[in-house]
Amino acid sequence: MTAGKKPIIIYGGSFDPPHRGHLALAAAALRQLKPQTLYFVPGFHTPFKDFRPVPFAERRAMLQAALAAAGLNRPDVKISSFEAGLKRVVYTYETVEHFRKLHPGSPLFFLLGSDCLGGFKEWRRWRSVLKSARLLAGLRPGYSLAAARGVPFTPLAGRFPRAASSDLRGALFLGRRPPELHGAVFARGRARGLYFARERAVLEKILTPARFRHSVETAALAVELAPLLGIPAQKAAAAGLVHDCARDLSFTALKKYARTRCRRAPFLGTMLKEAPVLLHAWAGAARARRLFGLRDAEIAEAIELHATGAPGMGPLARLIYVSDLAAAGRDFPEAKLVRKLAFRDFDAAFRAANYVKLTYAFSGGGWVHPLSVSLWNSLQEKKKG
Repeated sequence: MTAGKKPIIIYGGSFDPPHRGHLALAAAALRQLKPQTLYFVPGFHTPFKDFRPVPFAERRAMLQAALAAAGLNRPDVKISSFEAGLKRVVYTYETVEHFRKLHPGSPLFFLLGSDCLGGFKEWRRWRSVLKSARLLAGLRPGYSLAAARGVPFTPLAGRFPRAASSDLRGALFLGRRPPELHGAVFARGRARGLYFARERAVLEKILTPARFRHSVETAALAVELAPLLGIPAQKAAAAGLVHDCARDLSFTALKKYARTRCRRAPFLGTMLKEAPVLLHAWAGAARARRLFGLRDAEIAEAIELHATGAPGMGPLARLIYVSDLAAAGRDFPEAKLVRKLAFRDFDAAFRAANYVKLTYAFSGGGWVHPLSVSLWNSLQEKKKG
């Protein structure tokens, strides 16, 4: 290490989206260490199970907007494309080694929140990281700096918000701006159609205001329940938002759409004659593929079966089935009861949702889809077993 050289700070992450917590850590590090350069290093891919990850170029642009909004758009703060340039998942030890070669002899610091300290020894080749760089850790609520368990680090003065990007994405999927997000970042994401902004804009045009509100409320409940079922929030939001995308087609248009695009729908002929309103579920899955490019099989199943249900439904389909019935804004009393139940016992809520939907279907005196009855029978058999 060459005497007199100013330190280099490396701040890696997904920055999906970049938020005030990220910027607060960076600002404190700049004040405390007065480095030559602080590098933000967004990863090539976000480490989440999102089926539509936000591209690096968009995350970089949002980060630039966040830095400008926070007054950190300055010469000693840079955004590195090192990890993105490799076009693969890059481990921290590789990133640290890159900056060690880029700044030979300069003291290296790797910036992170105290919530990351506890699992640091599980990182790939963590000892190599410590040979080349010192950790610079900021205290976040709920996580003690003592979690380092013997790992050497430099504490960052102050306390810092724990704004989880995963929680913020859940709000963004619904079109809501979290307070932890700078307005410029939110505006950039909306303008570029990120976090389902494009899909919501299309839905607002093809659905009535009431139907659009219901779609957002269904997605909101699905996103809230998703962690309980191990379902990625992005998939829950996508299926919830678009599940009724064909609901406001006229019966004439719906029947035409179903005849041409939904020929494999169970009991299609009977639905065309006896219950055309149910066609919107299968037409919705086909329309979601055409309008939004949603070709994921789990999302398609969730849209197709949200009205009738069926034996053997997958987790996402079950989630949307319950969320559609129990979403906020539903005006029948059972909705609120099922919604509360879902957070305590989702399986019980699923059975209750099936009971409520069947009760309303039979009370109308019309044809009831056999899939709904089959689902009821299968659930009763499970209870007996």
